[in-house]
Amino acid sequence: MPIGVILALCTVLYLVAHGLDIQPVKADNTESKVVKSEKAVKITGKSISLPHYPADFPPGPGRELFISRCGVCHSLRYVTMQPSFPEKTWAKEVDKMIKTYGAHIDKKEAKEIIEYLNSIKGKGPGKH
Repeated sequence: MPIGVILALCTVLYLVAHGLDIQPVKADNTESKVVKSEKAVKITGKSISLPHYPADFPPGPGRELFISRCGVCHSLRYVTMQPSFPEKTWAKEVDKMIKTYGAHIDKKEAKEIIEYLNSIKGKGPGKH
């Protein structure tokens, strides 16, 4: 379940549990309303769609695997904000994602992801 849906559900549950007044919501100039009763909160109206600008990653071996495995847990833009690391550091980061956060990446996939990360954000001999 996407994190946004989880956060929205938590917010609604919090509001119901604490009996707070809920203000009407507008989206794209379309009237929305919130109906509040003792047992439930029902939100009606239209939803909005925000633009999605995926991070641009250069082609190369491991790109698709990196996108499919790493993008499950965090924004791929997070990787673009990192400094260039030596390959050994990328290996430690991928290992941390597997052991600490439970990323579903096997050893062969980890090697391919590390090689891709090193090719795009590596630091060392011959790298910038």
